[in-house]
Amino acid sequence: MKDSYKNEFEIVYIADVGCISKIVDSKSKYNDKLIYESDRTFNGFCYKDYNNFKNSPDSVCYIAECLFDDKDLFVDYVNENKENLINEGGLSTANSIKKEIRNLLEQDEYYFEYQQNGIVFTITANRFDEELIDQIAEEVFDNIDWQCSQSYINETDWVEDVSEYYKNKLGLNEKEL
Repeated sequence: MKDSYKNEFEIVYIADVGCISKIVDSKSKYNDKLIYESDRTFNGFCYKDYNNFKNSPDSVCYIAECLFDDKDLFVDYVNENKENLINEGGLSTANSIKKEIRNLLEQDEYYFEYQQNGIVFTITANRFDEELIDQIAEEVFDNIDWQCSQSYINETDWVEDVSEYYKNKLGLNEKEL
């Protein structure tokens, strides 16, 4: 928006990638409005806020490039339409990322299988530990840098992550798998 907007901007919050700015123009109807701004990453543009990801799981922590292409992202508009923007893709909170992960793992019927004393045990996706979901969510958040979190989650095979987590948690060796 800065490129096409003639008013002054004052940065009020610096995220890890991008910022929130205030429009400064007493003659404009947008005066004092807050707006999300993206910044460049290696692969594209996004807004990414590790503080919200870690400490405020229902707050906006990530906005993909596609949302910045569509419209000016005033903070009020984003807050009022957060659920719709999450459902459409392009906006994420820590909790929405975890929900997307859990949905994919259950939909694709991920599981972990091991044996003890000759008995085979299976842990299905609907019984995966929250700690595993948290680890995968952190990996997703660390790696997305322009695309929708849903896209990244759906394009990644999580079998190795699930297997490694439960091998370590249960202290299993190769004979027990």
